[in-house]
Amino acid sequence: MAFRNRTFPFSRALILILLASFLLIVDGCSYGGYYMRQAHWRQTFTYLPSMSALNQVAPEDSLVLVGRIIKLQNRQEPLLLVAVSNKYRKNEKVALVQIHQKMTEDYTALLPKGDYELFVFADLDKNEDFEWNELIGHVTVTVSVEHAKDGAIMEGAPIIVDFEHPGTVDFRLSETVRPTSYVYTSLDNELFDPKYGTMGLYNPAEFMTRTQGLFFGLEEFNEKKTTVLFVHGISGTPRDWKYLVSGLDRSRFQPFFFYYPSGLPLDKLGTMLAQIIESIDNNSKNGGNKIVLVAHSMGGLVALSAINKLSAAGVPSSLKGYCSFSTPYAGDQAAKKWIDDAPVVVPVWLDIAAPSKFLDNVISKPFPKQLPFYLFFSYNDASNFRIGESSDGTVTLRSQLVPSLQTAAAKVIGFNETHVGILNSLAARDSFLSLLDTVSLTRHIEATGQ
Repeated sequence: MAFRNRTFPFSRALILILLASFLLIVDGCSYGGYYMRQAHWRQTFTYLPSMSALNQVAPEDSLVLVGRIIKLQNRQEPLLLVAVSNKYRKNEKVALVQIHQKMTEDYTALLPKGDYELFVFADLDKNEDFEWNELIGHVTVTVSVEHAKDGAIMEGAPIIVDFEHPGTVDFRLSETVRPTSYVYTSLDNELFDPKYGTMGLYNPAEFMTRTQGLFFGLEEFNEKKTTVLFVHGISGTPRDWKYLVSGLDRSRFQPFFFYYPSGLPLDKLGTMLAQIIESIDNNSKNGGNKIVLVAHSMGGLVALSAINKLSAAGVPSSLKGYCSFSTPYAGDQAAKKWIDDAPVVVPVWLDIAAPSKFLDNVISKPFPKQLPFYLFFSYNDASNFRIGESSDGTVTLRSQLVPSLQTAAAKVIGFNETHVGILNSLAARDSFLSLLDTVSLTRHIEATGQ
């Protein structure tokens, strides 16, 4: 990536970098913080290029690398993946990811295109630090669009780890062990704080570092239960679903969440979600897994993108239904003004601004007939001054009620709620729980033949 502005003396550039760093501390999670961060990292990349800076400047161009950890011994010490690049400087640590070890032992990292060495460390001495002499696995990998699925996800080489014969590396490492899990008992957990939703919109790379994953639940995965997979909207978190989740019969349904950085391109996010659904389906024993996909607002665009991708090879048998809440299927015309007026554009704006190539593509594909679809929309504009089309205060009814998707839906249900209020509506929750009962009944009939 090249940038034109090279007119500042080197010393002045460093001053600007330091000033921008200070401002980011003050205002790191707003559009203002995003603007300053972009200026900071562009200047940094120009004068002190690095893969880490590239990941900050253009995260939309980075790819999600996923792969398996294969253990030679059944050990449970905490694990750390370190992705190292030598492109701009020797042994640059581009990503550090602590690995969840309960449901899966996959590794996941958001990385710019390039060559990497992947190192896996274990806290062998149990001192709560990963150190340079605790290396247990190592592979090399080239991250490239040519080898990526839909230009988004690339399958990395499996990493064989040997706890009994640790090695060393020639770079410094002292990373504190943090509690990691894909299971959190409450949506009140700090991981789901709204500040991380804002971070996901304006700083996807940092979001991925903080969350250390994309798939989370409130209990250990149980194949005998129906998985309700929730997808939040722009700048959202799983906590947005708290009221709906509180109504679930947890003896039959298990809530899981696609927790993603909402600033990335929607097609890329759709590929990530499709990968998760495929993984659940592929790991099913005797077709036992059942999934209902549930999305709010922009999350419905991510979900529909994933459904389109899955449909290309046939909808997985485990996917039993889809329900969207207040989704702008026709996009947001106001977003075009953001793009025209903003000095720096958040990548996702390009997808939700109507019209866009993404929107045209995602709603033009026929919805799979075998997948029950429930379209929930909201129409309460609580603002004192209503100008323009009817809406729920955020998304117009025209955008929520695209004719082709109304036709595809098994049910279309409207609620006198605001865009966010629909997620805290008793009527909406009752309707949602009723459709889940329908899915559960279908599952019983499939299992028993009665």
